[in-house]
Amino acid sequence: MTSSPATGRRPNLDRITWITYLQLSLFAFFLYGFGATQALLRDEQGTSRTIASLHAIVFAAANVIAGLLIPRMMEHWGRGRVIRYAVIVMSLGIAVYTAPFGLPASLIGTALVSCGGVSLVATASAFILDYQGSAGPAALTQANALAALFGFFVPLIIGLTLALAWGWRIGLWALIVALLVTELVRGRQQSTPRLQRAQAPSPKSSTMAGQSRIEHAPMPRRFWWSLGVVGLLLATEFTLTLWSADLLRERAGLGPAAAAASLAAVTGGMFIGRIVGSRLAQTWSVDRLLISSIVFTLSAFFVAWTFTSVWVIITALFVVGLGIAVHWPIGVSRAVASSGGRIDRASGLSSVAAGVAGGIAPFVLGVLSDQIGFHLAFLTVPVLLAAALALLLIRPVTATAPEPALPNDGAPPRLTKDDPAGASLPEPTTADRPAADDRPPRSQ
Repeated sequence: MTSSPATGRRPNLDRITWITYLQLSLFAFFLYGFGATQALLRDEQGTSRTIASLHAIVFAAANVIAGLLIPRMMEHWGRGRVIRYAVIVMSLGIAVYTAPFGLPASLIGTALVSCGGVSLVATASAFILDYQGSAGPAALTQANALAALFGFFVPLIIGLTLALAWGWRIGLWALIVALLVTELVRGRQQSTPRLQRAQAPSPKSSTMAGQSRIEHAPMPRRFWWSLGVVGLLLATEFTLTLWSADLLRERAGLGPAAAAASLAAVTGGMFIGRIVGSRLAQTWSVDRLLISSIVFTLSAFFVAWTFTSVWVIITALFVVGLGIAVHWPIGVSRAVASSGGRIDRASGLSSVAAGVAGGIAPFVLGVLSDQIGFHLAFLTVPVLLAAALALLLIRPVTATAPEPALPNDGAPPRLTKDDPAGASLPEPTTADRPAADDRPPRSQ
C-alpha cells in the first residue's frame, strides 16, 4: 500500500511519485517536440504562419474541452483510470500527428494529443499536490524540472535525426512506446489495486459528504484572479516554445535543423531553473517566486529580441528558459492554494486556462507575423508577461501550499482515495496536514 508522505516542505520521493514525475515528463517530451516540429511541418505542408498556427488553436480547443471534463472524470473513474485512458488517447494522437497525410491529419492528431495530454497533466498534478501536502509546490516544480530535462533533449534529437536524413518523426514514434511501457509499469505495481474506481462519498460519512459539498461549491473569487495569472504565464511559455526557432531562423540566419536543435537552449534553461525553483519553493512564497521570475525573464527576452548574433540569442534564450521554468508548477500551485481545497477542479481549470491562452497567443503571433513581420510580432511575449506581473501585484496570494478544505461539520478532510496507481491511501493524521502557516489567507 502506498504510504502518505511525511509533512514538511521537502517532497517525499517514493516509487509512485517518481512514476508520476516520469509520466509528466513524457508529455513534456511531446510538447517541446511539438514546438520544435511546427516550423518543419509548416515547410513540409507548404502553409503560411497563420495556417500553421491553427495547430495551436486546435490544441487549445481540445485542451479546454478536456479540462472542463477532467474533474468529473476523476470523480467518476478515479485518478488512476483517467491516467490510463489519457495515455491511450495521447499515444493514438501522436501516431496520427506524425502520419504523412497533410494538414487534416496533423490537426486531428494535435487534438487527440491535447485531450490525452491535458488529462494526464491535470490528473497527475492534482495527485502530486494532494499527496505531497505542504511539499506540493516544491514537488510539482521537481516534476517539471524532470519534464524540462526531457524537453531539453527533444530539439537535439529532432535536429540530429534531420541531419542524419531520418526525418523528424522518429523521436515521437519512440515516445509512443515509452508512454505505453510506463503506464504498464504503473498499473502493475505490486501491493496496489490497479485502476480502482473512485469511491463515492458514503451517506453515513459526514466527512466525505462534506468534502463532496466543498468540491462542488463555487470557487473563491481569489481563485479566478490566480487562474488569470496561470493563463498569461502559459501563453508566454507556449509562444516561446512554438516560435523561438523562427527567431533564430530570421534574426540569426540559422537553417531549419540548427534552429530546431537550438531550441534546446530554452528547455535546458527550464531544466536548471526548475531545479533551482524547487529549492526556492521550499522557502519563498509563490508570489515572490513568480514576480522575480517574470522580471528575470523580461530582461533576458529583450536581449534575445534586440541582438542578431546567434550565440547572444541562444544564450539569452537559455536565460529566458531559466525565468519561465517555474511559471507552470508555481502558477498552478498558486491557483490550487486559492481554491479552498478544491484540488481536482483547480487543477482541471488551470489546464483550461493554459489551453485557452496557450492557443490564442501563438495564433495571434502567427497572424501578426504575416501582417507586420515576425520580429515586431514577437513583442507579444513581454506584453503577456507584463499583464501577469500586474495581476500578481494587484491580487497577491501569499500561500505556499494548498489549503485543506474543511467540511461544514468541522471534521478533517480525507486524502483522495485513488492515487495514480489506484492505491488506497491511509487516513491522514494531524501531521499529514499542512501547518497553519502554510495555508492561504481566508480573506478574499
